[in-house]
Amino acid sequence: MNSANLQTDPGFVFISDLGEELSTGKLELPAFPDVALRIKNALEDPEVTAEKVAQLISSDPIFSAKILKLANSVIVNGAGSQISDVRTAITRMGFRMAYNTAVSIAVDQLRSTTAPARILPYLEDCWHHSVQVAAYSYVIAKKQTRINPDTAMLAGLLHDIGKYYILSRSEHYPELFDTPDILEHVLEDWHTGVGRGILEAWDFSEELCRVADEHEELGRDTESPDLIDVVLVANLFSHRDDKDIAPDIVWDDIPATRQLKLSEETAIEVMHESEEEITSIINALEN
Repeated sequence: MNSANLQTDPGFVFISDLGEELSTGKLELPAFPDVALRIKNALEDPEVTAEKVAQLISSDPIFSAKILKLANSVIVNGAGSQISDVRTAITRMGFRMAYNTAVSIAVDQLRSTTAPARILPYLEDCWHHSVQVAAYSYVIAKKQTRINPDTAMLAGLLHDIGKYYILSRSEHYPELFDTPDILEHVLEDWHTGVGRGILEAWDFSEELCRVADEHEELGRDTESPDLIDVVLVANLFSHRDDKDIAPDIVWDDIPATRQLKLSEETAIEVMHESEEEITSIINALEN
């Protein structure tokens, strides 16, 4: 492709603009939704009480419904006794799970219903994948590590946050949708750095920022399994049947799978044994 054609190539134009925004710190980052931000900030306060959190959550019907749904799910309420008030739900699930729920609603709200119809399928796929990786990350952390499973769930939920931004920005480059292969390459090549930028702007921990930035680095090797390893393997497992995404990957050659003592066969067994828990997490977060 000559330079003249390159300058008008939709992928090149989009990447040039995105690269400039990243390098100059001028990303037009989405705002963390107001209600979710207030709940997030409250839950990050070590002095906050369950009553205060319940008041905040009860002020928003979407949050209230999601919290009660999760509180009555198998993952939280194995005994099956129905929970009908937010205060009891918060006490039962704990602040970490309530925090994850607030973040999940915020991420879900990035799938704006006002987005052009051509973008919605991409946003839907991204959301379903994020929830699935969140559930897998929870199970892997719980079964194979000493990492807090709730933290792993949150990391899985946020690992592809950069894709939401890229998709929202692509609305201004309609030519990208005439060449979906180019859009897919842009998403894969750029979402990690963009994701870190978003999480930094939203004031998430450095650990979660690194997950967004490094979860595609299959060759990374550590002395002991960390949160990035957990999400990396959960993400890998979610794509294991998609040979278009990872045609040449050999599962057992990846350091993270060895760190977590998960061959592909063992991973399948772990997920099968945890099927009810995984389904419960997905249903609670998605609906």
